Amino acid sequence: MMAQASSIEEIASFALGEGRNLGCSDVSVIAHKSNDSQVRFSNNTITLVNNVRNVTLSVYIAKDRKKIVGATYNPSEEGIKRFMRNILASCVALPPSEDYSPLPQGPFRYSSETNFDPKVADAPLVDYVKQAIDSGLNAGAKRVSGSLNTRTGERFILTTGGASGSDRASKLLLNVRAFADDNASGHGLSCTSYVSDFEPTKAGSTAGEYAKSSSSPKMLPEGKYNVVFTPTVVANIFPVAANASAFAIESGTSFLTEKIEQRIAVQTLRLEDHGVYPRGLGGGVFDAEGTPTRHTEIVGNGTFRSMLHNVTTAKKFGKKSTGNAGIISPEPITTEFGNGGISMHDMIRETVNGVFITNNWYTRYQNYRNGEYSTVPRDAAFRIENGELAGPLTGLRVSDSIPRQLNNIELISRERQWIQWWEVATPTLAPAMMIRDVQLTRAVGS
Repeated sequence: MMAQASSIEEIASFALGEGRNLGCSDVSVIAHKSNDSQVRFSNNTITLVNNVRNVTLSVYIAKDRKKIVGATYNPSEEGIKRFMRNILASCVALPPSEDYSPLPQGPFRYSSETNFDPKVADAPLVDYVKQAIDSGLNAGAKRVSGSLNTRTGERFILTTGGASGSDRASKLLLNVRAFADDNASGHGLSCTSYVSDFEPTKAGSTAGEYAKSSSSPKMLPEGKYNVVFTPTVVANIFPVAANASAFAIESGTSFLTEKIEQRIAVQTLRLEDHGVYPRGLGGGVFDAEGTPTRHTEIVGNGTFRSMLHNVTTAKKFGKKSTGNAGIISPEPITTEFGNGGISMHDMIRETVNGVFITNNWYTRYQNYRNGEYSTVPRDAAFRIENGELAGPLTGLRVSDSIPRQLNNIELISRERQWIQWWEVATPTLAPAMMIRDVQLTRAVGS
């Protein structure tokens, strides 16, 4: 019998036993215990302080070549039994899967290296938010808003393939928007797994400085411009790692379809996926099938080197799993762009006629296969004339394609920044980039 307040190991073991008792040929169970805190702030005032503790049970089962995934939260013993019966009933109603592959066979050895800081759970979040607000105001903003989210979590996996292991991770994610007036705003981020690396003052001052500098923006004629993008924007407009998923490539929704071992970018571009990046942001030592995660070179010297695989896609392509399951679709875990040899400041100085875009949102794809997209600059954007910021801009839209931009990268910054927020789901270590001949149009209503 499972106790009412059970450990995640006991929860996972109980769920795996139920799956076996129900006759499932494959069962993968991940029990995840998390402690999530949030502080929201608006108009220089904290508006919400919240803390939630959850236990999540994620399950994959297969029977008679039929397979399904599901999740339940804060489960009791009876709740797990009911959940497993229900998910099996849904599974048997499905048609057999043409691409069924059994779970990988362990046991496996997992790395002990994780990005976990126990200090995150007791960090002075309200004080951090006050620092961000004060630094934004001191930099010239009149209003500062945003959110600080933290998580400490532990996972435990058991599978019928013999996988058994655990890992831990922690995160602090601060998103700051500062306003000098209704049409002048700036954005700042600080994302880290470690309290000692957290920079709320810098995030607030960056947002405040951008806001102060972007008052009275002007329109820009449509056309092609050399554009300097901050790491925040680069992490959003270049989802190359997600497009390297073998599932996306097989389904024809990736601009990397049929591009393996071909040049897809300038030679200076390097992109890698990591299970755990040393002193990086989050990550994990095993994937959803129990395969140990690892380092995978996705793009090297501008060439598409490797897809991301789970056991199913690996079998189809004659490869080995890269430890990136996603049961259904392989997915990146922690994305790292290589850096260059120039500062973002000097990158701007080397741009004679261009635009500097600090943030964006509403990225939408017109054609996934071709990588054609549009996105709207959010917050501060500036004209660049003869290497200087010549004035703020408004009403812009970037309308371009990822493949074209990857081949028009002119400069990559030396400094990189960890990025993760609701516009960038995968933790990404990104540099700033200057890209030639980016097509800029008018945003709707401008």
